[in-house]
Amino acid sequence: MKKIMILSSNYTGHGHASIAQSITEQLDKYEDVGYRVVDGFELIGKAGIRMSKLYGPITRKARDLWRLSFALFDQHPRALIEPITVAIHDKFVKTLNQFMPDLILTVHPFFNGSVMDILEFYGLDIPVYALQADIVNIHGAWCDPRATLTLCPTQEAYDCSIQRGMPAEKLMICGFPTRAKFCDAARTQDTPVYDGSRPLNCLLMSGGEGSGNMLKYASQMLEYVDCRLEIICGRNGKLKEELESQLALKYPDRLTVYGFLDNVHEHMLGSDLVIARGSPNTLMEAVVLGVPLVITGSLPGQEADNPAMMVSHNLGVLCENPNTLPSIVGALMANNGQRLKEIRSAQRAYRNLDNAKNIARLIHDAAVSQERPVPKKRMMLISQHNRQAMKRHFTRMRKMLDMD
Repeated sequence: MKKIMILSSNYTGHGHASIAQSITEQLDKYEDVGYRVVDGFELIGKAGIRMSKLYGPITRKARDLWRLSFALFDQHPRALIEPITVAIHDKFVKTLNQFMPDLILTVHPFFNGSVMDILEFYGLDIPVYALQADIVNIHGAWCDPRATLTLCPTQEAYDCSIQRGMPAEKLMICGFPTRAKFCDAARTQDTPVYDGSRPLNCLLMSGGEGSGNMLKYASQMLEYVDCRLEIICGRNGKLKEELESQLALKYPDRLTVYGFLDNVHEHMLGSDLVIARGSPNTLMEAVVLGVPLVITGSLPGQEADNPAMMVSHNLGVLCENPNTLPSIVGALMANNGQRLKEIRSAQRAYRNLDNAKNIARLIHDAAVSQERPVPKKRMMLISQHNRQAMKRHFTRMRKMLDMD
């Protein structure tokens, strides 16, 4: 029996968990594979879980703080990797004692180099495959040439990795993996073709954490566009309450507001248009289903160039100002929805419904079942240089939070 460990994250948005799920759904089809999905932050302990749950509040309320954190560790990834190596060491070694894998797949950059540090420390020859969760702006922590293979979801991610010094022979373009329910739906169902004879069916969403100026975007659509609007707020309960209190009573027949949903694909399938932040999972899920996109900006750092990439492939259009949204949507609707049809066609040419299947086959074939020695726990230390770097960064973070 081959054993595969997947290192992911449950609380930093929903994208990493979605990617992990897309792969395990395909691994389930192999009778000779056992796998375990491990939340890397849980390996740190309670502090790690609390840290990962700060992702939502920080990306919603303190984007400058997020920009600072991303930039610092992007430039100096070892200042992040080494402390995490020490933090996850004990529980990761314990996990290895319980489930010694034949291959490790990382889908979160924070644990990429850290896992390889520990494997090297104990002399374990377990192959590590890194599956990048971003589509353009690749964080420095993803680019570790010690990985057996780094899987790039797009040509843009591959090019960025090369620019960061990764050897070409350690990279492979694999496409972005999408969960089975989206791919299966795309094979059996189709999204509506807008012909100008009815109100536009629109879906407004902003990732699992519900970030972005959704109230203003929703207000502009309902006020100036002939449409029916569904809004998915993710885990942002306050946003859902705000939208319902300010808009639901005013537009009861045209607006429906949801919290976190497990059937997003069904709502996309009924939509002529998805209005969304530049979250790679949301964007690629819409592309898989063939739903034209209006992209309302992006998080600084890992999403910065996602909108431009989507526009360059004619997979969507960009709208960074809510006040311009009605005119942009109007242009898409003109001539019986000609631009919407062009974008749908480009999405179908770009998408590959077998990305997750192909990645699962790759790691299945690469995993070779064999006995490995169980490591005896030893102490790992963090360098004084990186200890000081972390201290300086958290000092900046505290100052910025005080300013907020």
